[in-house]
Amino acid sequence: MLLLDALYGLALVDGHLQRAEQDTLRRVSQGLGLSEEEFRSVTARHFGDGQVHYARLGLTPEASDADVKRAFRQLAATHHPDRVANLGKGAVEQASRRFQEIRESYEEILRLRGR
Repeated sequence: MLLLDALYGLALVDGHLQRAEQDTLRRVSQGLGLSEEEFRSVTARHFGDGQVHYARLGLTPEASDADVKRAFRQLAATHHPDRVANLGKGAVEQASRRFQEIRESYEEILRLRGR
């Protein structure tokens, strides 16, 4: 886990973790025989555990990838600004903010999971 932690530090020197770097770190973790929980633990040290993002989707960190995707799709459909367009500008703006929060949380969860 210490080696993976050090590799995360190196990958984040430029301030952003590229997709190829994420994939490589996941492969290194698997090659070292680390469990998914250990991998997430190291990831959480560098990015946080994402509790607020899971809560926005009504989930816990133990949710499967399929559960995360399903929750995102249901919430995105429910809170899409087009659904409230007939209620006026204020309703559309509020729905747009909520939709953006849902999308950002989904993307952050995917990033925390190395996807």
